[in-house]
Amino acid sequence: MMRANFLNSVIAALLIVMGAASFTTQAVPFSLKTIRATEATSVDNGLATVAMIYQPDCPWCKKQGEVLTQAFEQCHDVVNIVLVGTRGNKRQLKKELKHYHKELPSFLASRQFLRSIGGYQASPTTLIYDEHGRLLKKKRGFIAEDKLANAFDVITHGSCQLELAKRSA
Repeated sequence: MMRANFLNSVIAALLIVMGAASFTTQAVPFSLKTIRATEATSVDNGLATVAMIYQPDCPWCKKQGEVLTQAFEQCHDVVNIVLVGTRGNKRQLKKELKHYHKELPSFLASRQFLRSIGGYQASPTTLIYDEHGRLLKKKRGFIAEDKLANAFDVITHGSCQLELAKRSA
């Protein structure tokens, strides 16, 4: 009897620990599981959101991620910027995160999420939501730095004016 109670306690503890590794977020206009178990699960819901769908081995995703990193560093307090991984398992998607800012929230795309945005055909795909959670724009492919900077300016009502780093040619 005592051994059964101990075993039940161990199983319950394992379920709690396993459940803790499957966070969801309410900070963005969708609810998805996080890729990193240590990520925060909530931030201010009153902010616009820019989400980039990425996948493993996507050089254009990494290039777009450079601009998103700059935006995150400069404007994380006025706009939600997140990554949504797809076309890979959780381990593969987590490994790809080394190419992005370490504090950039990252989520695992679900079938329901992909259906809600009308599917997607290629990575990167950038989704821009207003502060009310309405999808304003879905853009497939790489977005030039100046156009993305302009989008951040518009959706934050001028609160995020990116100073993009100049690259040497």
